[in-house]
Amino acid sequence: MGSFSLLCVLGLSLIIMGDIAHAQNSPSDYVKAHNIARFNVSTLIQIPDVVWDKNVAAFARTYANQRKDCQLKHSGNNRYGENIAISTGDMSGKEAVKLWAEEKPHYDSYRNICFDGECNHYTQVVWRKSLRIGCAKVKCDNGGTFVTCNYSPPGNRPGEMPY
Repeated sequence: MGSFSLLCVLGLSLIIMGDIAHAQNSPSDYVKAHNIARFNVSTLIQIPDVVWDKNVAAFARTYANQRKDCQLKHSGNNRYGENIAISTGDMSGKEAVKLWAEEKPHYDSYRNICFDGECNHYTQVVWRKSLRIGCAKVKCDNGGTFVTCNYSPPGNRPGEMPY
């Protein structure tokens, strides 16, 4: 194989690898993962789908860029609801949403409480009134991943049921 052909193959491989790296991190991937979790709440309850909001996403991106240290630390804002996740390696946005949704068994919807573990990430994902989302992820300085999703209006209001 000639050197030009080899360069073309290598270049194409890098382009394909870049596309794979961005898979499951697009706005539609985050939205779809949230809407699947919302759909799976119950056959008796229909929760409206979320949509991508560029302003919420801009907030998420700004905060994610501040968390390249990979500290599992919330932004402290009150304007949006927020879920965060970290990983020691790569984590897609879809995987982060799945992680939060997997808290479902720890939520008692009859008593509106978490039991035997964390469930507030799950309740934010399925919060009926949170209709606009924006998410971002960043590769951390240590090689890990930080993912954040923000929600408008915010969920997890004390005394309110998520759906």
